[in-house]
Amino acid sequence: MKKSLNITNDELMKLDYKHTHILKKFTNENGKIIPQRVTNISRSNHTKITKAIKQARFLSLI
Repeated sequence: MKKSLNITNDELMKLDYKHTHILKKFTNENGKIIPQRVTNISRSNHTKITKAIKQARFLSLI
């Protein structure tokens, strides 16, 4: 099942670990990262999001 996320390309370009309100859209209620095939975004953008989520977890922001 594809998940529709209301996120613009500008938000994706500026995305980093400090934007937790955007990063929470890419995690489920258990905190796991939603797969690329479900979010339907490009591989490069998904890699950036994954790195930002992991960095935010390390800093205890998420």
